[in-house]
Amino acid sequence: MSASHEPSPAAPGEPAYRFGPLLMLPGVRRKHVWTLFFISFFGIAMMNTVGILQAYLFNEILRIPPDQQGTLTGTLLVTQELVVIVLVGLAGAISDRIGRPPVFAAGFSLLAIGYCLYPLASGDLDVVTLELVFFRLFIASGVACINVMLSSVANDYPVDANRAKMIAAVFVCNGLGIGTLPRFIGGLPQRFIEMGMDPVLAGRMTYWCVAGICICLALVLLWGLKPGAPVRTTEREPLLATLRIGLAAARMPRVALGYAAAFVSRADLAVVSQFLTLWLVREGMAQGMTVAQATLKATTFYVVIQLFALPWAVIFGIVLDRIDRLLGLAIGMSVAFVGYASLGVLENPIGNGMYVAAAFVGAGEMAANISATSLIGKEAPERGRGAVLGLFSLFGAIGIMVVGLVGGWLFDNWKPVGPFLYMAASNAALFGLALLTMFLTRKSAAAA
Repeated sequence: MSASHEPSPAAPGEPAYRFGPLLMLPGVRRKHVWTLFFISFFGIAMMNTVGILQAYLFNEILRIPPDQQGTLTGTLLVTQELVVIVLVGLAGAISDRIGRPPVFAAGFSLLAIGYCLYPLASGDLDVVTLELVFFRLFIASGVACINVMLSSVANDYPVDANRAKMIAAVFVCNGLGIGTLPRFIGGLPQRFIEMGMDPVLAGRMTYWCVAGICICLALVLLWGLKPGAPVRTTEREPLLATLRIGLAAARMPRVALGYAAAFVSRADLAVVSQFLTLWLVREGMAQGMTVAQATLKATTFYVVIQLFALPWAVIFGIVLDRIDRLLGLAIGMSVAFVGYASLGVLENPIGNGMYVAAAFVGAGEMAANISATSLIGKEAPERGRGAVLGLFSLFGAIGIMVVGLVGGWLFDNWKPVGPFLYMAASNAALFGLALLTMFLTRKSAAAA
């Protein structure tokens, strides 16, 4: 089931709420909108915490051998993405029936359970892997609920003419959270150690603090979001029918390229969230830092990436509206290539040169994602548009799973920067495909 939005009944004489240029539907009040923005600030950052703290967990709490950390990271990432693929549709359908707040709150509650359990894993490597996979199921289920609810509520509240602006506002809140919270969370183990805790307890307390934040966010959601389900729902296309329509559209070269762009661009985001701190913490430890100090240093660079990604989203979004979307994709992939390739030439990955490389990575991952989404949004045919966008998301999920498996193997068996060099090669290949597609489609148009 998918929501078909209709104005909710408002109190007699109650004016529609306006937030700056954003006009809300009747029945949507100030409390509902501000709650959405508040949750948006925390939402993505809370989901990404599993990757930010993973290096500390592996090295300080669980003592995972360094040559097995990449493969384990990839296994956990694939587990999460499979759960998300299965559950996003179900979470949306349930929220259509019982309302957004319970499902949204359930997402943060599941995150809290996962974060409570994660640092309690123990035993030999085989047992640890099974435990972490099981604990990751809770986190993955929470991610599925939160992802679909963030977009659903952002679409529920504004009038149709303001929907894109509302989604952009939510995106800005997401970016501000991602650009600030990881530095705070990554610094908690060191703060607890300075308070007299041993490193293992300091790590566990950090996870449990994050779990407590998630519980508080769940309570805020239940209090502040607009209650009730959408007024009317419509049936969705069956999954197989959706796949057939989406695959048939791939006969159009630009749509096929859009699917390839999803495969690469979503992996761009995943490789940063899952492998960056893992790599930089290892480098910091090799240079004499404690795990807590190295985690703080690594999250600093993670924040730099996100801070450069946010303004680039605005800049590149304006550029894309003025040029051919294929050219935009080529530019986006070239910037991403420069970012990831620059990581491979750093002499000291935790030195000052990393600030410059991190800036390029942030601009690159955002350019790749915006250009890919912009291309498929323009090229998806009116008939079957939902199927094409659904398959675009599926290819993105497959890209995340592949970078988890390939990147994890490269991390353990080649060198820790391997996952990023894999992404550099992937972005370079897509850059070439974009130029080739541009040439072929223009040649076909001229011949016609």
